[in-house]
Amino acid sequence: MRRRDFLRLTALAASALGLAACQTAAPAAPTSPPAAAKPTTAPAAAAPTTAPTTAAAAAAKPTTAPAAAAPTTAPTVAPVAAAAGSGGSLVYGLSFDVDDTLDPQVTNYDSTIRITLNVCEPLVWEPEPGKFVPGLADAWDVSPDAKEYTFKLRKGVKFHDGTPFNAQAVKFTFDRVVDPATKAGQSHDQLGPYDHTEVVDDSTARVVMKQPYAPLLTNLNGYLGIVSPTAVQKMGLADFARHPVGTGPFVFKEWVAKDHVTLVKNPDYNWGSVYFKHTGPAYLDQVTFKVIPDQSVRTGTLKTGETHIIDDIDPLEYDTLSKDSRFVMIAKGQPGSGFVLLLNTTSTGPISDPAVREAMEYAVDREGLNKSVFQGLNKAAWSPLMRPTFAYDPTTESLYSFDPEKARQVLSAAGWQPGPDGVRTKGGQRLEISFPIISRPRDKAMAESVQASLRDVGIDLQVDPLERAAAREAFDQNRYDVSFMWFSYGDPDVLRTLFHSANVNAFNRARYQVPEVDQMLEQAAGLTDQAKRAEIYKQVQQRVLKDLVVVPLVDTLTYDAKRAEVTGETLDALASYMWLYDVQLKK
Repeated sequence: MRRRDFLRLTALAASALGLAACQTAAPAAPTSPPAAAKPTTAPAAAAPTTAPTTAAAAAAKPTTAPAAAAPTTAPTVAPVAAAAGSGGSLVYGLSFDVDDTLDPQVTNYDSTIRITLNVCEPLVWEPEPGKFVPGLADAWDVSPDAKEYTFKLRKGVKFHDGTPFNAQAVKFTFDRVVDPATKAGQSHDQLGPYDHTEVVDDSTARVVMKQPYAPLLTNLNGYLGIVSPTAVQKMGLADFARHPVGTGPFVFKEWVAKDHVTLVKNPDYNWGSVYFKHTGPAYLDQVTFKVIPDQSVRTGTLKTGETHIIDDIDPLEYDTLSKDSRFVMIAKGQPGSGFVLLLNTTSTGPISDPAVREAMEYAVDREGLNKSVFQGLNKAAWSPLMRPTFAYDPTTESLYSFDPEKARQVLSAAGWQPGPDGVRTKGGQRLEISFPIISRPRDKAMAESVQASLRDVGIDLQVDPLERAAAREAFDQNRYDVSFMWFSYGDPDVLRTLFHSANVNAFNRARYQVPEVDQMLEQAAGLTDQAKRAEIYKQVQQRVLKDLVVVPLVDTLTYDAKRAEVTGETLDALASYMWLYDVQLKK
C-alpha cells in the first residue's frame, strides 16, 4: 500500500523531464505506474526466456564490516549450518510487473530490483537507514571531502558465468551507467555526480565523484548491482536485459512475460555478507516471482498457499491476517519524503498569498486522510522527511496542527471572506486552487480527502483527474497550484530533489528558489560529519515549512505479509527490497 500500488508520480516523469533533477540530488528509490487489475486467472504466458548454463566458484569468507564512513570490525554474527531447512521452492507475489528489462542499470522499476537484487549484488547492503554492512566490498573508506570512495573488494568471488569479480567489474558497471548507449534508468540517478572509477588493483576500486557527494553509500543498492562485464559484452544490451548475470546467491532461470520470473540456487555461492546468518549457498532451491497486480487477488493467493510472501497486502485484510497464526505481517516504516503537497510558489492565483498557504497547513486533516484512504495504517506527517529518515526533526511536529478554526482566522485576517456558497473571495476573486492529479483511484481518494478539508474552511480545491501524459504536460507547462509528491530514499538528500532551485523543472514542483536553502542543501550533501549534516537538514525542514511550500500528509509504511512457515527474510532500509538469502521454508 504505497508506490507499488498508487501515486507513482515519478518514474515516467523522470523519463520525460530528463535527468536534470537527479544529477543534483538522487531521488528516492524509483516508482512506477500501477499495473491494471487482473482477473484471478493468469494471462496467457509467453514462451519462457531461459538462462544459459552457468558456473560459479567458491569465495573466501569476509572478515570485516565497515561503518558508514570508515571500516570497523564486523558485527558479531554466529553463522549457522546451511543444512537444517534447506531446499524447497518459494513463490513471491509481486504487486506490479517489471518494465520489460531485468538489467539493473536500465530498469526504472522497484519490481525489477526485487528480483535482480538476488542475482546482481551491490557493493554494500543497507539494512537500516544509515547502517551499512559489507556486500561485495569487505571494507571502504570515504575521503573527508566525500569525493572519493575506496572499496576493498571481496576476493575469490565469481560471476554466474564463471568469470572473476574484481575492481574492473566495478568500473565496468559504473561506467556503463553514464554511457549514453546503455540508456540507464534509475541507476543514473543513484550514481549521482559520478566522474570515474580507478582500478587500484584487482581487489581495490576507487570511485571518484565530480563534486562532494555524501549519499553515495545509500545509493549503492540494487540499481547499482554489479554485473558481469563478459556477459554484457557477449550478449549485448538486449539479450542481457533478459539474462542478467551477477554474483548473487540465485541465478536467473526463466522469464515468462507478464507472468513470472524464476531464479534457482547458485550452488557455488560462498561469499554472503557477514550480516547474514549462514554461509554457503542459499537455503531455497528456487524462487518464483509471480506478477499479481490486484491487491485482493494477491492477498488471496497468500491465504490459499499459492504464494509464500507478497508485497503490499490488501489493507482491508490487515485485521484478518494479523489475527491468524498462519500468517505474519512484515511492516516497516520508510525513510525519505512521504506523501506531501507541494505548493506552487510561482502561481499567480490565490495560492500566491502566504495566508492561503498557511491556512492549508492548519486545514488539512491528516489523520482523517490516513483513516479514510489508508485504513489508519500510515502515520500523519508534519515534516517533508519521514520519521525513519536520518536527520528527521521531531520539533516539526509542533509547527502546525489540525486546527480548522485557526485556518479560518488566518484567511479572514488576510481579507478572504466567505462567499454565498461558502467559498471565500477577496477583491472579487474566488479562493480556487488548481490540483491536477493522475487519474487513479488512490490518488483520487487522497485528493478528495484534502479537498473536503479545505472546503470546510472556504478553499475550493479543484481536483482535475488527468491521464498521465496530460498531467505531466500540466506540470511541465506550470499550469497547477498544487502537486502530489512522494519519495522513498535512504538519505535526507531527498530534500535537495524537492527543494533545490536546480530542480524547478523536475521534482521541485513548489518551484521554490531560495539561494540560501540551495547552499545549505549543497553543503549538507558534501559533508561526511553526520552531526553537521543532521543540523543542516533540520534547518532545511524548518525553513521549507515556515516558507509554506509543502504540506506533509502521511508517512508511509510498507505492509508485506508471509506465511508462518517462511523465516529469515530481511527487508532493507527503504522497506522495499527483500533479501532472500537466509530464507527457509519450515518443513
